Amino acid sequence: MSRDHQPDRPQVKYPFEIDDRWVLRYHIPYTVEHDGHTHRIVATIFAEPSVHGRIQVNRDGRFVAEYDDLVPGSPVEITGDVWRVTEVEYRTHVVLERAPEETKEEAGE
Repeated sequence: MSRDHQPDRPQVKYPFEIDDRWVLRYHIPYTVEHDGHTHRIVATIFAEPSVHGRIQVNRDGRFVAEYDDLVPGSPVEITGDVWRVTEVEYRTHVVLERAPEETKEEAGE
């Protein structure tokens, strides 16, 4: 097996979700191919001052976004889609679910 092939690194086609949830495991880089670009997403979880997460997003090798202080309810945008954090478990994972699209009535229009 070549050194370039690393089966422990998830490579997924976007969007990647199971039962409407996307579980980002702690410190595992996810490579996402979407719309002709390669995105790399990494979740980190901290314990102090309280449990919270960070998600870093790169596109084609360039840093594009960092979401810090993530707790349940925090919004995150990845490749143009909005996700909402539903769970942050220290040193384990961050769980995202698709944020419901706001209707015109909810937006006050």
